Amino acid sequence: MQAHGTFRGRLSGFGEVRALAEAFAAAAGADRGAALRLVLILEELFTNTVTHGYPPGAEGPIWVAFASRADTIEVTYEDEGPAFDPLADAPGLPGDFREDAGDLSGGLGLALVRGLSAAARYARVGDRNRITLAVPTHTSPSPGAGP
Repeated sequence: MQAHGTFRGRLSGFGEVRALAEAFAAAAGADRGAALRLVLILEELFTNTVTHGYPPGAEGPIWVAFASRADTIEVTYEDEGPAFDPLADAPGLPGDFREDAGDLSGGLGLALVRGLSAAARYARVGDRNRITLAVPTHTSPSPGAGP
């Protein structure tokens, strides 16, 4: 099973991405926790593309594709922003952050994307950034959780 969409790079457009992700997760049999992980990952990537990848006011394209694979959802996310590998370790990462002038910074959202994915890879393909992620369709139960 597969699904894909092309979206305009504007923050208000994320609702369309979310709807597609939630529908695909449901069709793939993903549990609620897995669907939430999928949406959170996409929200971070989408927000970063819109706020940092495209010039202010530009609404460059964003492509999202899903494929169901065994017990995972494979997500392919593409944009035409400047080459940027969000999976590479940035200063202060992983699991670390800096406090600059009272603001938390240092790529926490990108660390979150890496942490919520079972597997992730980046490639620059032509003029596109391509991020491919594997998100398990079932959330592991918490230690000590009851039946």
